[in-house]
Amino acid sequence: MNLPPFKTARIAPWRKTVQWLCTLLLLVVPFIRPGGESLLRLDAGTRTLLFFGAKLRIEEFYLLLIVVLILVFGFLFVTMLFGRVWCGWLCPQTTLGDLADWLDARTRGIPAPLDGALRHAGYLVLSALVASNLVWYFIAPPDFFARLLSGSLGAVAGISLAATGVIVYLDIAFVRRTFCKTVCPYGRIQLMAMERGTLTLEFDPGLKEACIRCGSCVRACPMGIDIRKGLQIECINCGRCLDACRDVMAPRGSGGLIHYTFGPPAPDGSRAINKKALLVGGVVTLLAALLVVGVTTRKEATLKVQRNASGEVKTLPDGSLVNFYSAYLENRSGAAGTFQLETAPMPGYRVELVGPVRDVELSANENRKIGFALKMNPAPAPGTVVELRLVSAGKLVAASPLPVATK
Repeated sequence: MNLPPFKTARIAPWRKTVQWLCTLLLLVVPFIRPGGESLLRLDAGTRTLLFFGAKLRIEEFYLLLIVVLILVFGFLFVTMLFGRVWCGWLCPQTTLGDLADWLDARTRGIPAPLDGALRHAGYLVLSALVASNLVWYFIAPPDFFARLLSGSLGAVAGISLAATGVIVYLDIAFVRRTFCKTVCPYGRIQLMAMERGTLTLEFDPGLKEACIRCGSCVRACPMGIDIRKGLQIECINCGRCLDACRDVMAPRGSGGLIHYTFGPPAPDGSRAINKKALLVGGVVTLLAALLVVGVTTRKEATLKVQRNASGEVKTLPDGSLVNFYSAYLENRSGAAGTFQLETAPMPGYRVELVGPVRDVELSANENRKIGFALKMNPAPAPGTVVELRLVSAGKLVAASPLPVATK
């Protein structure tokens, strides 16, 4: 029997580092405000997604769809390649369970009922932090604290904050990893997405005789499973059993009997290529390229025009025809700008825009409605269309057709 290489390095420090970095990232991102705006936030009031310096209006949510697809396929790619590494290393539910376990350990030994009171006080603080962090992705933290202290948070935000806090408290106080075992669908999805070359945590059956049956791996498992029985849907690949086995076997001069592996090797020692993961990785790369193109080529400003609801048309004594419109301007850039409304040249006609169409000041991400009249002389033939242009610093930034009614 060939014993495994002697390894004593523990996985736990790496896992905890990843968990804390991800948690810190989630907490810090809302506070990062380049240019005075959140790095990532959905502003429901203006229907704008603030996305790493870009401001995506609801009309541009096709870009958000690409982002969602990247997340979905990226999640699938990680699952196909690394199995349930999300569950054990990245999932907020696992992190919350670990934090609750830490609180339990710190209050153990304190006389009752003080121990229970301290534990649940810690749960409440943790729940409030998680709930607030969620709301920060919709209300900027400075505004959130100001509104919370003044009692003007609002019904939607207030109910969301309270409901999330209650749910998280009940979760960490009474549910924790029972959710992973019974409700969470990810374990079932992972089994369907697994390939021969997917990373798994397993007990080497070839070393079964070397196992001293101490049960350390079972006691260390937060899911309460026995990895010696093979791959199980409850396993979250956290590596606690691996650490426990190494700790037990190290004094005996042997490495642990549990290890991570990208599937069993072929008889010649080679490992299968995870073709599905490569395909999904290609899709993620393509979607990322589309997102980059979409963000970098998005227009600086937009222009939309509609005729006034009355549909009024006037004919002046000099024979000029007048139509009335409303223009909707949007400055999508991150800086204020000055815009002009102009018409394209119309040979044989004198075209004039009447209204506040010159030197229109728009701040970053501002929308504005402008009412104006289009005057043409002589009166055009039915079906005539004028091109309305939005110009900034002498550059055409947007255009819209302007159908002219004659009666």
